[in-house]
Amino acid sequence: MFWTADRIYSQGIEQAQQRIYEFFLETVRHKSPDAVLIDFKDLFINFNDQHNLEIAAAFDQILTAYNEKEFFYTLKRCCYILINNWTVSNHRSYVQSLIDLFDDDSIHKKPKSIKLKTLRIWLQIFIKSEDFKSLKLFAISVNPLSGVDQNWSNRFASYLLTDQYTNPHSSLEQRQAANILAQEMKEKFQFDLAMYTARLGHQLSTPNPHSNPTSLSDNVLNLVTLMLTKNSMLNCQAQAEKFLASIENSTYYEFKVKLLQYLDFAIADPEVSETLQTQISDGLFNLKSEHHDHLTNPYLILKTSKYLISQFTSSDHEHLTELFNILLHHTNPLNFVVLLLKLLLINGSVRSHLELKIALIIKYYSKYSEAKCKSVIAFIDMLNIALAIYAGETRYNLVCMYPYADSSSQDLDVRQDLQISQFDKKNYRIFSQLR
Repeated sequence: MFWTADRIYSQGIEQAQQRIYEFFLETVRHKSPDAVLIDFKDLFINFNDQHNLEIAAAFDQILTAYNEKEFFYTLKRCCYILINNWTVSNHRSYVQSLIDLFDDDSIHKKPKSIKLKTLRIWLQIFIKSEDFKSLKLFAISVNPLSGVDQNWSNRFASYLLTDQYTNPHSSLEQRQAANILAQEMKEKFQFDLAMYTARLGHQLSTPNPHSNPTSLSDNVLNLVTLMLTKNSMLNCQAQAEKFLASIENSTYYEFKVKLLQYLDFAIADPEVSETLQTQISDGLFNLKSEHHDHLTNPYLILKTSKYLISQFTSSDHEHLTELFNILLHHTNPLNFVVLLLKLLLINGSVRSHLELKIALIIKYYSKYSEAKCKSVIAFIDMLNIALAIYAGETRYNLVCMYPYADSSSQDLDVRQDLQISQFDKKNYRIFSQLR
């Protein structure tokens, strides 16, 4: 009997939510954005039951049930229904207006109505929540200087969106909106980087009309050059292909042995290198050791890559690992980028896991000022460049315009800290094109 009553109650809430979703879908498709915002405010902010009696009754059912979780889910999904449709109809500028509705003074006033009091308490909780922070990310692409807290982490919003579009508990609309915006941000970075680096060796005495999308000053050109130079340690593509060929028909144990050789912990500081090798080796060989005699397969490679990325960044959802601090603060950050890039190149499916971990790093450091986070910002900028070159939609090519002018450029090494004094950039051009 109780199970039946609970089932009926649950179905009633779901039906009420569905009526509200359908109402906003219909409204956003047939009304102006300004009219949609009025409807949204009437329902979720003012609880004006005179505007649409059927929808007000459905909303009243959610409030009467006193189910805070379902209220938040309903509110968020309606927000993302509007954001999705405004994106398609080229009205994304209204996202900021939607967020501004939550600044309404009435939210903080104490009403006499018990239901309205409940609504306003829930809205106050929502405004302070991580869900609202996630919602405000969608205003960054519209107006980077408005609607969101001015924090250096906003530059890396594409990572912060990862959890939204990979989280199965997010609504379909939220996953779609987050995925679209994150992809747009990645593509914009790739385009800006391509346009900026295309000037390598070309009219260097004149101002560059395209701004640098990173914090690395002119070193961004040196970094891209290192990654494209054939024999540079930063050119990881050939190394990855060679490694994948070497593990064909290998057992899982043999794969682990070759993987450690492939990652190459030969960092300038031998003590740091030994620490990394020891800490990684112990955990790595304990990972799924019951499969050591099995042939290596894509699942085992993915599982192993995820494990190592977690060890290099965060093995839980809160804290950063000791290895992360070592790699960030006690070595050249390029060593860290190379490790992550090598893992990505042997199994592209690990990228979302990597981006989730980078998002966690950004959230962890976002409470500190930009001046205190220079190391982590530089690291993420370097990683963004690496991902743009090796895992983006743009193909980069380094072309020597005078093949016999500079023979030293083929021995560039990550340990030179980007100071490529012997490399004459005037002799080279970086060309980019869609893959």
